[in-house]
Order: sequence, then C-alpha cells, then structure tokens
Amino acid sequence: MWTVSEDSQHILRTRLENLWSFLQSKPGLINAHLVDFYTENTWDRLVPKELQDELLSLSDSDLASLPSSNKLEWKRSEATETEDSKQGEDKNTLSSSNESSESGPAIGNTKATEKVCGNSQCKKGCSPLEKSRTEAQQFALSNSGICASLEDVWRTLGVESKEEDKPRFVKEHMNVKKSHEVEILSGVVARLCQVCQVDQVVDIGSGKGYLSECLYLQHGLTVLGVDASDSNTHGAKKRSQLLERQWTGLINRTRSRTPNNESSSVSEPIREANTKSIDSETAGEKSSSAEHSCDTTQQEVSTEYTTHKQTKKKTKCSKAKAWKMMSNKPGSFTPTTAYIHPDTDLAALVGVRNSDETPADLMLLLTGLHTCGDLSPTMLRLFVTCPQATVLCSVGCCYNILTELEEPGAQEEKYGFPLSQVLQTRAVHLGRTVRMLSCQAVERMSAEGQLPAMSLFYRAVLQVIVRDKFGVIDKFFYYRKKTVGKVAAKSKGFVDYVRRALRRLQLDDALLLDEEITSYFEQYQGKLRHLQAFIQLRACLAPCIEAFILLDRLCFLHEQPGVSHATLVPVFDPVISPRCYALVAIKE
Repeated sequence: MWTVSEDSQHILRTRLENLWSFLQSKPGLINAHLVDFYTENTWDRLVPKELQDELLSLSDSDLASLPSSNKLEWKRSEATETEDSKQGEDKNTLSSSNESSESGPAIGNTKATEKVCGNSQCKKGCSPLEKSRTEAQQFALSNSGICASLEDVWRTLGVESKEEDKPRFVKEHMNVKKSHEVEILSGVVARLCQVCQVDQVVDIGSGKGYLSECLYLQHGLTVLGVDASDSNTHGAKKRSQLLERQWTGLINRTRSRTPNNESSSVSEPIREANTKSIDSETAGEKSSSAEHSCDTTQQEVSTEYTTHKQTKKKTKCSKAKAWKMMSNKPGSFTPTTAYIHPDTDLAALVGVRNSDETPADLMLLLTGLHTCGDLSPTMLRLFVTCPQATVLCSVGCCYNILTELEEPGAQEEKYGFPLSQVLQTRAVHLGRTVRMLSCQAVERMSAEGQLPAMSLFYRAVLQVIVRDKFGVIDKFFYYRKKTVGKVAAKSKGFVDYVRRALRRLQLDDALLLDEEITSYFEQYQGKLRHLQAFIQLRACLAPCIEAFILLDRLCFLHEQPGVSHATLVPVFDPVISPRCYALVAIKE
C-alpha cells in the first residue's frame, strides 16, 4: 500500500479494527507480568489445557522458534516424548485456518494467509498450538499485504532498483548492527532525495551522527543533525572531525579491496572529501616543520627560508585549487542541539544557504534511525505541519516508552499513541506491559536458538520468596520506587542473586538462610520449562502489537490531506536489526 486514497484509508481502518479485536481477545496473555508467573499460578490460569502438553513437548529449537515466522519441525523434546508422538501425522508441516480470531474477520489477503499456512484451509491434523500460532502470524506486518518493498517504491517513482556501484565505508567505527542500518538507510534516503529533488536532510535524533555523516561523506548531501543532548552533539562533532581526517585512508583501503583498483567507482563527494583531508594533513606537516626549525642554527634557518618560500607558494596554489573545489563541493554535516516538538520551526533551524533563497524555497527530507518513543510520532506530526518537509523516511523503536493519552504525563495532542483518528475515537489504550511485549526480537531469538534467560526465572522465584518471607507485593515496590534491576548479571548464583536483590529492595536478607534460598530454587526448577514455554507463547503476539502501533502511524499519514504516498517498508534484516520497518511518505 503506497498511494494515499479513500480505499487505502478504508483498508487500514479495517485492519486496525480487526487487529484491536484480536488483541482484546487475549487480555490475560498480553498483560501478564512475568514476575508473578509462580505467585499467580499463571500457567494454569492463562494457558489452555490443550496447549500446555504440546508446549511442554516441544524441543528447545522449536520452542525458541515458536514466535518467529519460520516453519517449525515440530519435534518432541526427548524429556517429554511419550506415546503422544505417534499421533498427528501432519505435525511436519505448518497449516492454519482462514479465520483470524473469535471476535473479528481475518486481515490480510488470501495470498498473505497462504504464505503463513501453506494453504487457505486448515488441515484436519492441525494442532491447537499450530492454530494459535498461525492465527497470530496472520496479523504480523510481514503477512498483512500492507507493506511495500523498496523495489515497489522505486518502481512507482520511476526509478531503477539497481544498487549504485560504489564502495562502502560505513563499516568503519561502527558495530555490525549499526553498520548494517546506516548503509541501507543512507542509500534509501539518498535515492529519495535524488528522485524527489530535495535540498537538505534533517536527521532527527541524530545521536553521534552515524547516519548524518554517511549521508554527507558518502552521498554528498547537506545534512542537519538534530539531537536534544549536548553530549551527543559534541560527540558527533568530534567524530565528524576524526572521520574526515581519516577519510583518505578509508578511501585508499576500499580502493585496494576493489578489483583492478578502479578509481572510477569512487563518487565525487568522496574525492572532494579526500582533497579536504589531504589539505588538513599538509597543514599539520607545515606546523610540525616550523617547530623543528626553531632548534636549528641561523645558517640553517636562512638556507631553509628560500625553500620554505617556494614551498609556501606551491602550497598556496594547491590550497587555492582545493578551496575552489571545496566551494563547489556538494553537501555538509552540521550537528546541532535542539528539542524537537510538533511546532518546531524547521526552516529557521535549517536556515537558507544563499542570499537569494527564502525559507519557502526549502525542500526537506526528515529522517531518523531508530528514533525512540515519542520522537517518532513527533516526527510524523512535524512532517504534516511543516510546509518545507516534503519527504519522510523514519525508523522508530522503543515502543515501551511511548506515552498514551490515559497515562500520567501525557499531554493532549502530544502523546505518542494512538495517532490515527480511527483509534483515537475508540479510546484505544495498550499500557506499558503490552508495549514492552511489542519490543521482542522474535526473529533474532529464533535465528540464535535462544530460550528465555535464566534471570527471568530467578526473578519469578524471588517474587515467591518476597511474598512468603516478607508479605509484600509489586505495589509495595511501585510506591517505594524500588526495582531489582540487572542484578543477575553480577551474581555468582541464585543465592547471591537473592541476597543482592533483597538489598536493592531494602529488605533484610539476613532473615533467610542459604539453605532456604536453595530450597526455593530446587522447588521451582522443575517448573522452569513452564515459564519458558509461556514466555515464548506470549512472544507470538509481539509482532501483532508492533503491527498495531506501526499501522496506526501509517493510517495517520493516510488521513492527512497533503500526503500523496505513504507506506511501511521492511528495510533491515530483522535478525540483525529487529525494528526493521521504515515509514516512507511523500507530500503532493
């Protein structure tokens, strides 16, 4: 879905309504607190009996893959393998029903459903767990039929989808995840600027300037990096200076890796950055030479003076040429500190570059790489209200810190969720626990074969100890603003964990003997698998909640009269970067 129309608005509203109905049918599951898993008997209370046996029989690999979009092998774990393994010959394939939920029709088209199920009719041997898993997967963005690929976007805009043939330098000074994100998103932003004839890029929440620097040095764009933190802005400036000094080396290193050392693959902005770096190094060498000459004899100084004059003359000429090239050089990167809100005057913040240019002449692209919490909704509102903002390319994250209208601190017209009229009129409210669930990295967990960390088990058993020995519950901690925090990583074992945690909660750990603490661990160790299975079952709903939040943002854009195109595009590998969807929009 790319072009804005009445039909697109109707489709999005229907999807949101159906998705909300589905989530409302799972209130206990999405709102469950893992710390209360044992104290509130969550397994028997929230997991249907027909799912319990099947969940406990899954192998580690299948349990780890349960929330992902991967097909499962449905292998029984050796520990729980019984005569049940002889039943159900259809367990080797994943199948499903067209019916998406008890309270609403399926969203997504038939093809999307078949992508998840293998066919449009649930096979007779389809197990309850398969049905439950497939039901949730039909609501995930990857199966909704709503998103557009980058190829679709470029084709609509009349652009070839072939990647530019030029070296990549963004792996320098970045980890694998950041490098992956910056390389891909910078390419998307650069192409949008080219196609839409945009003058400048505003990188909102630019942090240390990773994306901004790449857009400037590698793609020759003029970028304003805006961040609310002075320390981030200072760090971006220092990093920018360091990277420009090292740019020559990065280019030469990349050239040496290029077959036949073809210099034609290096783009013009990179050549000019090369000139700037060489000029900087020449100036440094001059300074070093001058200091050394102070210790020489008068005769040596006199002898070198003539040579120095000739060198200075040559340097002046080369500098003049360099500055001439630099003056015509496209692009720049300017980090600045500012707090962005929906009413921010971007034109004043960006400024005009030429005397004959006015703020009305500006055409801006707003971008942000993993803008946290409310910053993403703020970007969307700013995109709609700012006349100079013509293109948007935003990847959000940290849904857990979004504000909602019914929460303390949320202000009218400035809260982060919901944005669309369809959800606002229904007074939709998720809550922090549900938003936390939306942040799960399900594809990464599946790829790495990860089961939930033992720290979650530790915390759930600790809750039992606190209840039994101290008679207090979560509200006690909430009002005293005490949390356990990341104690498990520092602990040598469960006993050490409990003592550290109790001290953090300002409870007397001396009331407990080591033997008592160990007995609690042994008592619940047999129920560890129940907790792991519940966490994975609950995580199956994470992509649905993320879809709900992102479709709300997309619907908001489709409701705006000035927006002509808007879609969600999967731009990153979800294993490397779990928050992988970009909101791309263009005004008329």
